[in-house]
Amino acid sequence: MRVILLLATIKKNRTTRMKKLILLTILNAFGLQSCKVGTTGTWKDENIEQSLKNEIETLDKKVLEAVTSNNADLLKSIMSDKLLEKSGENINPLIQQASSVITTTDYKVLNHFQAKNSTTGIGNTIISGVSGLNDYVIHYQALNEEMFISLLIPKSGLDEFIVTNIYGKYPEGWKLNILQFGQYKVNGQTAPELYSEAKAEYEKGYLMDAANNMFLSSRVANPANNFWQYQKEDEMKEFYEKVITEINSEFKFPMTLEAIDSKPQILTIYPQGTADGYFPMIEYLTNLDLKDTLQTKAEYEKVHLEIVKAFNGIERNKDYIFYKAFSEMPDGKTPVPTYGFVKELK
Repeated sequence: MRVILLLATIKKNRTTRMKKLILLTILNAFGLQSCKVGTTGTWKDENIEQSLKNEIETLDKKVLEAVTSNNADLLKSIMSDKLLEKSGENINPLIQQASSVITTTDYKVLNHFQAKNSTTGIGNTIISGVSGLNDYVIHYQALNEEMFISLLIPKSGLDEFIVTNIYGKYPEGWKLNILQFGQYKVNGQTAPELYSEAKAEYEKGYLMDAANNMFLSSRVANPANNFWQYQKEDEMKEFYEKVITEINSEFKFPMTLEAIDSKPQILTIYPQGTADGYFPMIEYLTNLDLKDTLQTKAEYEKVHLEIVKAFNGIERNKDYIFYKAFSEMPDGKTPVPTYGFVKELK
C-alpha cells in the first residue's frame, strides 16, 4: 500500500488545533470572474488618507465585535444588500463558527488597500508586492467604483487567523461586500515561510521534516480562499509534489519494522499540534496486547530507534515525538483501542 502522503488525511478525532487549519467560511456578494473592461488605481497603507482609514476602522471593529459576541444582526447592519441577499441564512452559522476561534477584538492590520475603478463589475487585482517571500495577490470582482480591502489579524498565539474585509462605497456609505475568515499562520509561520524552511530541510536530506512543513504550508496557503494567492503559490505546489513523489518512492506504507521481533507496522506520520507547536506523530499497528504496558512500552522504545534510523533528521530540533499504537488497522470510521507514548527529546 502506498500513500499519497503520510499526512494527507486528518482524522476527525485529532486535536481541535489541527482542525482549525481548515478555512472557516466564506461570505461574498459575487464571484471572481468579470467580463467587463476598465482601469483601476490602487493605494496601499500609508498612501491612503488617514480619514478614510479611520472610517474603515469603525467598520472593522464592528466586524470583530459581531464575531466575538456572536451577534449576526450587528454584522448584517454593515453588509451590502447584495451580500445580505447572497448569504441568506448562512450568516448565523458563519458567526457562530468564527467566534470559536476569533475570541478577541484586539487586532493588528496586515495591510490596507484602496481601489478606484473607472466602472463597476471589473476585476480588481491587488498586489501587495512582487519579490518578497510573503507577497500576495488578492483578486475579486468590484461591485463599486471605489473599494477598500482591510486585512486584520486578531491577537493570538502561534496560529494566527486573518479576517479579510472587502468594502464597497455606496451612496449611503461604505458597506461590506466580501468577508473571509482563514488561517494566516501555523506554528508561527506563513505558508511561504514554511515552504522556505521545508526547502532548507530538503537540501539537508530531512525529507520527512520537509514533508511535514509542506503539509502545514498547504493548509494555510490561501488565507482568503480563492481571493488570495501568494506570488510563490505555483512554486510551492511544484515543490510539494516533488516531496510527495520522493516519499512515495522511498517508503511503502504500512511499513513493517522487520528488525523488531513483534513486527509492528508504521501506518502514518503527520504533524501533531500542541500548545508548544507541532511535532511528529507516528501511528503504528502492534501485534501486542495493549493491556500489557510493559511489553508495549519496550516495543515503542524499539520503534523509536528504528524511526530515527529510517527518517533522517526526525529528531532534530524537536521537543517531542509522539507515538500511538493501534491494536487493529484503523479504518477512520470505527474507533479502535490505542495506547500513546511521548518521547521527550529535550
